[in-house]
Amino acid sequence: MASTPSKYYHVHEFDPIHLLDIYCSPNIDEALLEDMIIDPMEYLYKVSGLIKGDMLIDITIGPVICHLLPICEFFKEITVLEFNDLCISELEKWIKGHDEAYDWSHASKFVTDLEGKSGWWQEKETMLKRKMNRIVKCDLSKDNPTDPLVLPKADCVISGYLLEVTSKDKNEYMSNLRKISSLLKPGGRLILLAAINMSYYKIGEHKYASLSYDEEFLKVALKSEGYTIESYETKVRKTLTDFDDHKKAVFLIALKQKES
Repeated sequence: MASTPSKYYHVHEFDPIHLLDIYCSPNIDEALLEDMIIDPMEYLYKVSGLIKGDMLIDITIGPVICHLLPICEFFKEITVLEFNDLCISELEKWIKGHDEAYDWSHASKFVTDLEGKSGWWQEKETMLKRKMNRIVKCDLSKDNPTDPLVLPKADCVISGYLLEVTSKDKNEYMSNLRKISSLLKPGGRLILLAAINMSYYKIGEHKYASLSYDEEFLKVALKSEGYTIESYETKVRKTLTDFDDHKKAVFLIALKQKES
């Protein structure tokens, strides 16, 4: 019997370039690129009219920015929360235009093509960099994940594949969801990108644990935290790789009705 992975995203350091090269590079298998990059960005482009406000908080696995490209113009400022110092360093390199920064032009070009603005991808990146005005290290073991910093409540929180990789069981998932939700004002919207029935994923040669759950658990969890789902879409995975074992992805927008 295969052993259960013992490494966790928010506990064990890793090289973020390994994560980006496996899941986000333009050189990966075309079907995997659709699963990881194209499908989420297409969904966010379609629903971008539902979301807007002054402040967006992003709490997503890895130093990934592609999910922010379709929605950045609808917010005045973006705060990114991250657990890993190396991930923070990678994000800062990209924002500052460092020579060794990860190249996201394939994602930027895809979004601007969707928008009918081919050739404007550099302007799109410049807009996003300008709005990413704060990167904050966070810790979900604390009641306030950004302690000692107290952030203003956001109009929107986007979380990509984060809750499953930081939760050892469903009780901890509920606790982490509640903490992320505390960053959002009532009447604000949570955008969630979730991997369904995923028990592990790989970064480089290392296998990391993920909480496996189904769609019913996800819907019940959101309802119990005072959310109403406004948009919901699923995508069955197209790839057969050993990088992870998720069965499908869920993309959703949920309205926060009240404090839980």
